Amino acid sequence: MCVLTVGSGGRVLSVELRKDHHRRALLNYQRWRKSWGMARDGAWPDNVEFVNKDLSSAADLLEGRSFHSVALDMLNPQVVLPTVFPHLWNGGVCAVYLANITQVVDLLEGVRNAGLPLLCERVIEVTHRDWVVAPAIRKDGSRAPRFLSTGVKGQHDEEKEEEGEPSCDQEGETLGRRDSRSLETVPYIARPHHEQGSHTAFLVKLRKVVPVPHHSRSGRMEGPGADTEDPSSHIGQP
Repeated sequence: MCVLTVGSGGRVLSVELRKDHHRRALLNYQRWRKSWGMARDGAWPDNVEFVNKDLSSAADLLEGRSFHSVALDMLNPQVVLPTVFPHLWNGGVCAVYLANITQVVDLLEGVRNAGLPLLCERVIEVTHRDWVVAPAIRKDGSRAPRFLSTGVKGQHDEEKEEEGEPSCDQEGETLGRRDSRSLETVPYIARPHHEQGSHTAFLVKLRKVVPVPHHSRSGRMEGPGADTEDPSSHIGQP
């Protein structure tokens, strides 16, 4: 969650176009704050602002605000980048969530055409693979037996048998019987599921890189994001 990223001293601005997603995000946040307070002595501060609005036309909402990071989860993020970019701190990260690789291409082409000084640091594909981990069952419904490995007798083992000492093979069989009792001799299958989902997801990490602004005579940094009240801030579109 973005709220854990900024901590209790930061603030998060959540902008969502769809009303159902807006209500769900607000409800999830309220439930999370309630559970946080029940598990701990103090309550989490109400530091998330939820706005039901189109981010591409939210210039008035962002006016006077500066953000350390931005997270975008939408079909055409390149459309809102010119609106969000001026409010992102220099060196700040813009994380973009996309479902198709063609959207990644459109995003980077949009950044290039707009002339935005955003460096694409990483493009990551998020994959999920389902596994089957279960006891091995035969076609007739019975469980397959567990076969224990057996060793090969050597000269040292034969000498031990002549002296009346248990051989390594005998010790292994005894240990195997003891282990088989604890494991109940049931073998397991553990392999990827033969039916895998085809959903794809990509994460694009953009970083704002502009020339370092000059300092004024007072020694304070000039430029967007130089004056902000929040120690940490984050804007997201869930």
